[in-house]
Amino acid sequence: MVHENRDELTEFLEEEPKESERQPRRGMSVSSRGLPTFVIVLAIIDLIACVFRFPQLVLSLIAVIVMLSGPQLEPGAWLIIAPAAAESLMTMCGLLADIGILMKKAWAIIPGWVAVVCSVSSVGLAIRTFVGVLQLQGEQVEEPQGTAENLAFYVVLIAPLLFRLVLLGCYIGALRMFTRWIGENRGQQT
Repeated sequence: MVHENRDELTEFLEEEPKESERQPRRGMSVSSRGLPTFVIVLAIIDLIACVFRFPQLVLSLIAVIVMLSGPQLEPGAWLIIAPAAAESLMTMCGLLADIGILMKKAWAIIPGWVAVVCSVSSVGLAIRTFVGVLQLQGEQVEEPQGTAENLAFYVVLIAPLLFRLVLLGCYIGALRMFTRWIGENRGQQT
């Protein structure tokens, strides 16, 4: 009995698998391939950030319209108009890119990189504003530098900026991963 089972097992192992088992499944599209988890998580985080940024965008646009409707445009108005324009473009392109990434669409790459460029310009404008506030704060403070209030002031201004830079770096990494993923799966689309 042992020999019979051994013979059956040997025959089973020696049989060649059927041809249909060897061939890859046909009809598999990019949407059935696994998108990296890091990309999905960053797209969801940025989508939530864009949704929360939307009310700020509306208020900024209202402020810009009020400023532009005035009889004379203030010389420092660009400090409000430029960040509002960068934020609005970043929000709209971010929403498009995040939805496209989650839908695994190749067109999401373009608005994603536009959102990155707008975010970099927004961070640059934030740094410019930060430097202006530091200059203003330095003129108003008569106490020696290094007090607890001054340290708290710097932390409150620098921490959000560093957080944005870290998130921007992560988003750039996720966008590069998504671009690579699209390139690898493009030939397998039906």
